[in-house]
Amino acid sequence: MEFLIAPKYRLYRHLLVFIYTIPFFVISDEHTGEAVHHHYLKSIIWNFYFLSMFYLNMYVLMPAFLYKGKYLTYLLSLIALIISGYLIVTGITATFMKGYDFVKEEQENNSFENFFVTIHILTLMVFASTSIKLFQRWARDSDRINELERNSLQIELRELKNQINPHFLFNMLNNVNVLVKKNPDKASTIIMKLSDFLRYQLYDNNQHSVLLLSEIQFLNDFMELEKIRRDDFNFNLSIQNESPNENMISQLVLPPNLFITFIENAIKHSADADSPSKVDVSFTIYKKELRFVCSNTKPAEPIDSDKKGGLGLANIKRRLELLYGKDFKLEIENNDTNYTATLTLPI
Repeated sequence: MEFLIAPKYRLYRHLLVFIYTIPFFVISDEHTGEAVHHHYLKSIIWNFYFLSMFYLNMYVLMPAFLYKGKYLTYLLSLIALIISGYLIVTGITATFMKGYDFVKEEQENNSFENFFVTIHILTLMVFASTSIKLFQRWARDSDRINELERNSLQIELRELKNQINPHFLFNMLNNVNVLVKKNPDKASTIIMKLSDFLRYQLYDNNQHSVLLLSEIQFLNDFMELEKIRRDDFNFNLSIQNESPNENMISQLVLPPNLFITFIENAIKHSADADSPSKVDVSFTIYKKELRFVCSNTKPAEPIDSDKKGGLGLANIKRRLELLYGKDFKLEIENNDTNYTATLTLPI
């Protein structure tokens, strides 16, 4: 593909076009004496015609009409150019070869056959030039589009990730604010834990990928903080390796902050003033996929939903679409007592 597109190979591409016309200069056993001179002169004239049609189509007709969507004008102009060029070259050939008796006889016997052979060869060359230019244009446009998509994707991912991080930090600072007056010791512990979170955010979170174990530790610390803040909160976090690779747990990497939104929602919507609440989180690694399950208990009396409550979940869904396309699977199960989110990612 690079040979057909890159400017540095342009000379070689044009040489191939000229090599294509070399067979017209081959002399058969029938060419002797005056016929040799006639054959070369005729070949030069017709090759000039073929190459002229090739390059006029490529550099004049296509930019002027085809690229601008004037398809009918392009087609009619191409036909007119071919026919007029053929008539001109035929006239020139007849003029230069007027003195040769065998030429006149040859033209009379083969004029019909020569016409169709010429049109056939010319059609192949013209369509070849059109195909080459269209392919080059498509390839260059595709490269530009892909580059724009990559840039847009990186920008959008960065924006979505930045939306998730302040949302998380906002909740944590609210937790500290509540405990500063009620329980300074717990507030101090949370602040120390929060420093670990900030360290994770500043270093690991800005990487393209993080270790799964680091992400799990991050989630565990987050739920530990919540347990300090709420005595009636419990959680369970487990990880299982069902893949053939025994070291998969320690080796697996993935984009950061894919699970924190589910944990935040589980903690928020499990809060119950009358009874303890619990969040169960599990990671299961299979041969080709990672399954994350987050389940939380629900209070007997439903909590009024915050209007902004769906922002985090909507953002993570969009981020998953950008990262994995249609290769991920997100299932939500919501009943009277439990809310469960199951996320399956390819690995």
